[in-house]
Amino acid sequence: MPVEFHILGPIQVVREGRLLSIGGSKPKSILAALLLAEGKVVSNGQISEALWGAKPPATMRAQIHTYVSRLRKVIGPDVKILRWPTGYVLPTESAKVDYTEFMRLSSAGHAALLDQRYEEASSYLGEALTQWRGSALGGVTSNLADAELSRLNELRITVFEQKAEADLGSGRHGPLLTELTELVERFPVRERLRSLLMTALYRSGRQAEALAVYREGRKVLAEDLGVDPSPSLNAVFQAILNGDPELYHPPLARPLAVRPRPTVEIPARIPPDLADFIGRADELRELADQLSSSRVPRPLVISGMAGSGKSALAVRAAHQNAAGFPNGQLHADFATEGNRVRGTYEVLGEVLRAIEPSEALPDTLIERVWLYRRSLAGRKMLILLDNVPDVRRVIPFVPGSGESRVIVTSRSCLVPLEGAHFTRVGAFAPAEAVELVSRIVGADRVAAEPGAAKELVELCDWLPLAVRVAATRLVAKPHWLIAHLVGRMADTSRNPLDELRIANLDVRSKIELSLGQLPEEMGSALGRLALLPSGQLSVSGAALALSVDDGEAEDTLEYLVEHNLLSVSGVDEQGNLSYYLPRLIWAVAMEKAARLPSSPWRAARCGAHAA
Repeated sequence: MPVEFHILGPIQVVREGRLLSIGGSKPKSILAALLLAEGKVVSNGQISEALWGAKPPATMRAQIHTYVSRLRKVIGPDVKILRWPTGYVLPTESAKVDYTEFMRLSSAGHAALLDQRYEEASSYLGEALTQWRGSALGGVTSNLADAELSRLNELRITVFEQKAEADLGSGRHGPLLTELTELVERFPVRERLRSLLMTALYRSGRQAEALAVYREGRKVLAEDLGVDPSPSLNAVFQAILNGDPELYHPPLARPLAVRPRPTVEIPARIPPDLADFIGRADELRELADQLSSSRVPRPLVISGMAGSGKSALAVRAAHQNAAGFPNGQLHADFATEGNRVRGTYEVLGEVLRAIEPSEALPDTLIERVWLYRRSLAGRKMLILLDNVPDVRRVIPFVPGSGESRVIVTSRSCLVPLEGAHFTRVGAFAPAEAVELVSRIVGADRVAAEPGAAKELVELCDWLPLAVRVAATRLVAKPHWLIAHLVGRMADTSRNPLDELRIANLDVRSKIELSLGQLPEEMGSALGRLALLPSGQLSVSGAALALSVDDGEAEDTLEYLVEHNLLSVSGVDEQGNLSYYLPRLIWAVAMEKAARLPSSPWRAARCGAHAA
């Protein structure tokens, strides 16, 4: 008998019918976080946030290790919690997990509902709901509950709605009345539940009560949310008033069935290509091969340091391959001008409005994902997602089937994204960086100061955005020699970041966004590493700076490499990896640390970083 894990109710581990003692809220929270990840790595930072929120203890890693060790002893040898460089993973192929079963059964039920196999859909969805044993995540910390519980409850109520739709499709409106009435009382602003109850009442010959349910809903929506009923709820109300015979048909046969789409303008929303784009020939060929592949659709991930030209490469690839996607090309950015990270629900709504302008947007995330995948199934579209912060935000945009493709840019490597193709971009080669300066400021100006041009791009770390900003400043200052800007950037009494800002181009803000997305302990670690007298870092030197052992120091360095905040610069004579903290990231890290009142780095000077 396999080990059973329960998280849709009190957190439990059951082996051979016996309930095992897990311990307090913290080990329960670690177990729940690992199970919710469904076989993907959960980082130490994510575990820390689940346990302690924004204020982890100094012994955070040691405590996590202790809790995981206890869990391993409880679970036994059949299911193993594995250690990864950045965290932990719990493969559950040999176990039974109620959450996994719930997701599998609800997906099968939804597919049957789409095909109007109502009896089968009701059976699957009913079985999915039996996986719940009460309120989910019972016994976890408030931090994890706040992060996950609303999503899980949303999934559950959506399955309630779909099962009611399936039962109505099968003609079982009478037995549904009590259940739907109770659900509407518990969730008074859920318009779909209210419309289903109205339909069931109407079919039962209780038209007046159906209209009363609508009027009560209109009142609740106005008082609680300040909104009017949605078009779909109003449509059911009007159908009841008119005695529409369609109300006796399965309620979602029309909206969910695949039907001819109205003729709409083909969306072409990819940002304009850069006229002075240079380099990246190998990457463009690689992306073109992947985009033209007839294999199962896989997301194409372009990762790199802030300002490395990820978006420019993605946009160039999208334009070069646009002819292969005759149903349109879309672009959505997860970052806003104020460095706010947009949620999946919001971005998916934006994409759906472009794909299906005549469709009403579903209220729940899972329904938006299903509509998105259903809409792409018969189309060949290219979706470009910019500045995606983590894996979870990508998964809903991966097409279920068909010939549509998704390109993703991210400062993180997004390695846990299953089946993805990864392209990592770094700094320009020195000659490419000088060529970009030449294209922006003019070949004659560069030819007059070739040495200064080489120094300038080196001071920019050959980073495409930094080189572009520096060159643009020279265009705005035609009276400056290139050597003059070099002198300003090399002056240790100045912050080089102040020279790399013009209009909406700002290297500092791009790097700050990357640092702002780090877990607190990683941001602190980067600040301590920035204090070292050289940009070159060794594992042993990092261990001393961070007051940890070599293994934990290496984990930290590799985490920062994965998030494109450090580079691997080589291997020393003993075969150990050495790392490099790029000059511009160092400058932002020091600047960020100096703003903290209690920071030990306030007095650090910008000139301390070795070239």
